Amino acid sequence: MKMTHETFDAVIIGAGHNGLVCASYLARAGLKTVVLEARNIIGGACTSEELIPGATFSSCSYIQMMLRSEVVDDLELKRFGLNSVSPAMQEMALWDDGDNVMLWQEIDKTLRSVEKHNKADGEGFMRFATRLKRFGDLTHEIQLSDPPSQAQLREIFQTAGEIELYDEFMEASAEELLQKYIQSDRLRGFMMFMGLVSTWGSPNTPGTAYVYGYHALGEFEGSFGRYGLPEGGMGMISQSMVNGLVAHGGEVRLSAAISKVLVEDGKAVGVKLASGDTISASLVVSGADPTRSLVGLLPDGALQPHVRASAENIDQRGSMARIHLLVDALPDYVGFEPGSTGPQHQGLNILGPSPALYEKAWQAQQKGEFPDDMVVEALIPSVTHPGLATKPGTHTLSLGVQQLPFDLAHGDWDSRKEEWADKVLEIYFRYAPNMRNHILARHVITPLDLHREYNITGGNIFHQSMIGLNNLFDQRPIPEAAHYRTPVPGYYLCGSGSHPGGGVSGMPGHNAAQRILADLAGNSDTVAGRKIKKNQGGFLDGLLKTEVGQKLGYQVARSRIFRSLTERLSK
Repeated sequence: MKMTHETFDAVIIGAGHNGLVCASYLARAGLKTVVLEARNIIGGACTSEELIPGATFSSCSYIQMMLRSEVVDDLELKRFGLNSVSPAMQEMALWDDGDNVMLWQEIDKTLRSVEKHNKADGEGFMRFATRLKRFGDLTHEIQLSDPPSQAQLREIFQTAGEIELYDEFMEASAEELLQKYIQSDRLRGFMMFMGLVSTWGSPNTPGTAYVYGYHALGEFEGSFGRYGLPEGGMGMISQSMVNGLVAHGGEVRLSAAISKVLVEDGKAVGVKLASGDTISASLVVSGADPTRSLVGLLPDGALQPHVRASAENIDQRGSMARIHLLVDALPDYVGFEPGSTGPQHQGLNILGPSPALYEKAWQAQQKGEFPDDMVVEALIPSVTHPGLATKPGTHTLSLGVQQLPFDLAHGDWDSRKEEWADKVLEIYFRYAPNMRNHILARHVITPLDLHREYNITGGNIFHQSMIGLNNLFDQRPIPEAAHYRTPVPGYYLCGSGSHPGGGVSGMPGHNAAQRILADLAGNSDTVAGRKIKKNQGGFLDGLLKTEVGQKLGYQVARSRIFRSLTERLSK
């Protein structure tokens, strides 16, 4: 077979969403750019696949919550095909005795649901929401730029008079953080779920407060704490990026696995494909996880021994798994009228959350075992977008479990996949008993599948742990590659293992592109990113720090008049 050789300005390794974001910015800047993807489908973990005939699923990630509006606007994703809808009822926690809490788009409805669950937690929930929003205001700009050092980060909070906020969200555990505001164990369990995503730890592990805060700061079309469901599944986010990239002269090639990055005279000069073909480029950017990027793809000797050792020791523990189901009925959840269709089918459901259950999962995770009981997340995207299931009367139902070990004490995920799935479904049937007889087919994705088929080392969808400051900011993924540049000139990183971290945000891809373009312009010594108008607080934030202000804010937010006013203003 004749080998081919081509030349581009930039080669992007991996058509995950961050790789596509980075490629899109570079192409729009005039660089001849190609994206090479090992799989035969785009998106990485942000993808849509027909896992079961007649049904399309968001295989790994499945809500649009962290995708930055700046990225959506810059890359004109709506123009290029992204159409997402935000469910009215966003999230529901459900316990097997029928108790539930619903988080709505409308804050007054949310507060009433919280208070129905536990009257005393309404004010605490509102007070916590204002603190979370303040945390977001102070960290917004640094998430869209080169990472700060820990000292610089602390100074931001110190200058704003919010050092207590720094201690709460940067160093505390999720349980320690939430105990200051929420009395109900169940409600804390519901709220801390986002702190346990792809985590090796428990609610009492220091640093899980940041994992929670990082996720909870998501937005949808400028609305804080809200998410959307893309028509066609999460893969439409990636597809809209591809459409825009191609429109600006970029190219995406599938089934184009990379065997190694080519390095000459200490510099990256291109890539060699598994097919034997080569591509020359003065820029090589990897969207793969940092272990693959720094250890697997670089030739021996490209990194100093101590740097390679650091890359080999990147903490990638913490995984999750999915069960995708094609069903011919909607679940009759406990506590709801059987046969009824309602808000309980719209949003993301968290079944059985409690700090104690997460702790038991952590104990099992360390032993390489499956716990007897698990917190299960459930979503029915076909309720919002019926086209995801083509046969009338059928729906796509996806279940997920966090805090899972990659290595099992007995057997492996291939040999125990169905056993685990059966165990999870038995738990699910406690909450939706009717579904035992309405499952038409299932497809299971385990941590080993994430590692092997989706090319995510260790099955950690964040590419690296997000617990602890040693895994974040200018330490991520390792100090020598923390600013998107690697020690190999011309070789950059743009995946979730770079600042600010995982989730379908597009921020690492955005930031890497800004760093690259700044370097090309000769501004290698400046901080690359974008300037965002800072919210310094002001009267309202100051008022909400006081006990009187917090009580007033709670009463206003609980008012239907407030809801009507905000709805009119939003229109």
